[in-house]
Amino acid sequence: MPLILILWYISIIVSMFLNYGTAYRLTRNGGDNGIALFGWFFALAFAGIVPGLCIWLWFKHKEI
Repeated sequence: MPLILILWYISIIVSMFLNYGTAYRLTRNGGDNGIALFGWFFALAFAGIVPGLCIWLWFKHKEI
């Protein structure tokens, strides 16, 4: 497997961990229930496809 695919796969795994924290923070600010948490996690999972976008979102919402 090429090195670029391995690095992209690792960045997606790291993004999923960061997505959960970001989704939890966004859920806590809005509707505090499991459906909202799932919705934010699902939306942020699509952002995890783009390398670096979830890291930027995590830092952006960490200060809220």
